[in-house]
Amino acid sequence: MIKINLALQGDGAHGAFTWGVLDRILEDDGIEIASVSGTSAGALNAAALKAGLVSGGRDGARENLA
Repeated sequence: MIKINLALQGDGAHGAFTWGVLDRILEDDGIEIASVSGTSAGALNAAALKAGLVSGGRDGARENLA
């Protein structure tokens, strides 16, 4: 298992790009997100990611991000 820490940046375009990257990371069971932080659009993605992980695991996170 590879553990990663994420720092997500702001800006609408970066937020949209980051959503796609997060979606791809969540598809890979060999990657564990150990921590996440963000600003602006990155903070919204981080909050959706974390809330989804807590309530529904990887599928919940992907659903929240969508």
